[in-house]
Amino acid sequence: MHNMMNKRQFIEMTVKEQRSVVFKVNKQDEFFRGISTELNEDYLFVETEEGINLKFLIDDITEIYAVNSSSPMHSAIQSHSLLKGSKDDLENLVLQFESLNDDVKKQITSSLSKVLGKQVIISKMDITSYNLSEIEMIANTINGYILTIKTLDIRSEFFESYNNMDLPEKTCFGKVLD
Repeated sequence: MHNMMNKRQFIEMTVKEQRSVVFKVNKQDEFFRGISTELNEDYLFVETEEGINLKFLIDDITEIYAVNSSSPMHSAIQSHSLLKGSKDDLENLVLQFESLNDDVKKQITSSLSKVLGKQVIISKMDITSYNLSEIEMIANTINGYILTIKTLDIRSEFFESYNNMDLPEKTCFGKVLD
């Protein structure tokens, strides 16, 4: 028999494990994201990615999801290095972006501009003007594109070598009967 968790038990688990959560609240069209930090009788306390502590009435939470992510300590270290302006990380991000062809750069900046609701310019001078969550979104988009291209290259190499293989015309499993 499967024991289903109710909403409160699920929230208690996310607080105990200091999990990153995404949730929706009554009469709000948007989702909220942060780390569950505390729970009392009626309220869930969440620390947002921007470091703001918010409280939400548990009864007002209509949907909640736990997100698989690094531990809060790891996130804090990662965030701390970006907030401190790790120039090398930011410069490498800009260099990665600049290595892409012009059409791809235009596509990435256009997509990010729509998502962030403002004009996105990725350059050594402009990258420091973005907040941490924006920088992470920019980095994830660039890295995701590069990873996709590398995966496509590997796939095309595999299919090319596969097409050149001399494969048997007949494949059998078990005892072969002639």
